[in-house]
Amino acid sequence: MSNSTTHHDDLRLKDVILKLISIKQLLLQKKLKIIVFSVIFGLLGSFYAYFKKETYEAHLTFVIDESQESGGLGALSGMASQFGFNLGGASSGTFSQTNIQEIITSRRVVEEALLKRGIIDGKEDLLINHHIAFNGLRKKWKGTNIENLYFTPNREEFTLQHDSIIGLAFFNLTNGNISTSIEDESNIIKISCVSKNEDFAKLMIESLAHKLEEYYTIFQTAKSKNTLDFLSLRADSVLLELKNAEYRYASYKDANFGVQRAKGLLEEIRLKRDVEILNIMYGEIVKNLEISKFTLLNNKPLLNIIDSPTLPLKVNKLSIVLAFILFSILGSIMYSFILIIKQIINDEMS
Repeated sequence: MSNSTTHHDDLRLKDVILKLISIKQLLLQKKLKIIVFSVIFGLLGSFYAYFKKETYEAHLTFVIDESQESGGLGALSGMASQFGFNLGGASSGTFSQTNIQEIITSRRVVEEALLKRGIIDGKEDLLINHHIAFNGLRKKWKGTNIENLYFTPNREEFTLQHDSIIGLAFFNLTNGNISTSIEDESNIIKISCVSKNEDFAKLMIESLAHKLEEYYTIFQTAKSKNTLDFLSLRADSVLLELKNAEYRYASYKDANFGVQRAKGLLEEIRLKRDVEILNIMYGEIVKNLEISKFTLLNNKPLLNIIDSPTLPLKVNKLSIVLAFILFSILGSIMYSFILIIKQIINDEMS
């Protein structure tokens, strides 16, 4: 049984060797065709590299301060809480590394970034209008109802066509043009933008960072701002009550000057007490108002930009010679593979 198995393995090994020799002979016989095919494929690659437009890469790196809570203000917040005030300082967990990449490439952030103004080729306009212009979309729209479609910063003026076009721009940008990455073993996040227009790549990536910081400010300071607004209104209200109480107290003293009646003294004591209580209340509110302002300032900013894009940007352009070499190798491999498959099929059929 062992001798039979060994003999069978020897036959299989022999078949494999013979098959490899047959393939080698086939490739040697067809080497001229393989060379011709690889040269043709290489020329196609050269034409592709020649007509392919160059693209520009813009990169922006920043670090997120994940310790942005009410930290450092514990004592002040505790003092304020004694009077029933919440000074805010929301956790920055929403803007953690795991979420930041999704936020940057979210539809809302990208579309609002496209609605920011910038100068390209000496013309100031919204980035979405620049995007439409340098991609030659208006020529493609000629003769349609969106031929003269133009974007303004006010989204309330958008029609269904505006929403469709900016949605298409978002899809195109987030599928190959805009990307994010996190540096290994660090908190550094990189935003990258690739575009055929150098100025657009730079402006778009800066607009994305600006919008991200803007959303952070709104989110991170929401509680602090609500507290600040409440304290401001309360301070104005208590100050008005204090002025009225002081006026009533002064008027009563003027009207009863030199009169020493027990009932009158009680009224004077009551009015004086109202003034003193309102004075204390107003003092505490003003103190907490200042604490709230400090908290609001302390929560800014989330983004600490390390490197921002500067012109000229990195240019991506495939060399014609390199394209010829790469496509020639690819062509020879493809044609050789086709010949081998055909040979194997013919051998099996015979």
